[in-house]
Amino acid sequence: MSSRANDVLRLVALCLVVFYNVVGLLDIFSTVLAIETGVAEEANPLMRYLMEEIGVGWVAVKLTLQFMISAMVLWFPHRYVLLLFAATVAGNSIIVANNFLIALTG
Repeated sequence: MSSRANDVLRLVALCLVVFYNVVGLLDIFSTVLAIETGVAEEANPLMRYLMEEIGVGWVAVKLTLQFMISAMVLWFPHRYVLLLFAATVAGNSIIVANNFLIALTG
């Protein structure tokens, strides 16, 4: 059976993608919040470059990449893809929590 034909895998993919996009939006918000406190800077060199070169346009770039990744996961919800994707979402969640911790204690 194809991964796309498996209703359970498609549902898991959809749930993960929704959670991933919520985490992504919180990442944007928490990053801006942490940077605006003056005690933090963007750790990702690529995102830092985009922030410096295109200002708030970095948000559009991040969202575009995020939605492209979401589409790929929904298109091919293989169990290995979903496992790796879930681990990535968990890692991003930790980063977002850290951003908020920096912003609120900074």
